[in-house]
Amino acid sequence: MPSQAEKINKLDKEVSLIQKDIQVIKENHLAHIEKDVKNIKLVGYSVAVAVFSQLFMVVKDYLFNV
Repeated sequence: MPSQAEKINKLDKEVSLIQKDIQVIKENHLAHIEKDVKNIKLVGYSVAVAVFSQLFMVVKDYLFNV
């Protein structure tokens, strides 16, 4: 059966590993995720502009060709 000091040492190592993983996520992965989200927003805005312009053309043709 492990002693109290061994349990504390094991927990300390696990906490250190968790802190290192969090640091890697903050420094590297979040930047990539942020870049991907910006690209998704850009595509969404582009699609919205295209749909709105098509709707505008349909309404214009309907109003002026009736």
